[in-house]
Amino acid sequence: VCGERFQEVRAECERVFSISKFQGCISAGHDTAEWIDSCVYDECEGLLKSEELPPKCVVAQAYATQCGNQFWEKGDPSPRSSSNVHNWEMEAGCPDEIERFEPILDTGCPQPTLEEELAEDNKINQTTH
Repeated sequence: VCGERFQEVRAECERVFSISKFQGCISAGHDTAEWIDSCVYDECEGLLKSEELPPKCVVAQAYATQCGNQFWEKGDPSPRSSSNVHNWEMEAGCPDEIERFEPILDTGCPQPTLEEELAEDNKINQTTH
């Protein structure tokens, strides 16, 4: 799928899913093999690509979300918890949550405050009655 870039892309996806923040996930039973394959496929095909978030980071974000949730394994008397994956983005080389939303905020139009909106609504109501 990637042609000449396959080994490079595979190595990068393996690196992302072997970061220390994900080691607790792996120990808890969250296998990374399918996630790495998905990362390679999405990177090579350009799927899920956005200016703010590379495909490898989209896949890693989904893994981090799954890992952060409690889960059951067959025979467990209670749910398992994975390790804290907070701030996994820095080690993986992905934009963090604040950075991901900056382009949206930076390109949006200035929005009025709630007080300004209420004042405007009051002004409209007074002129229509």
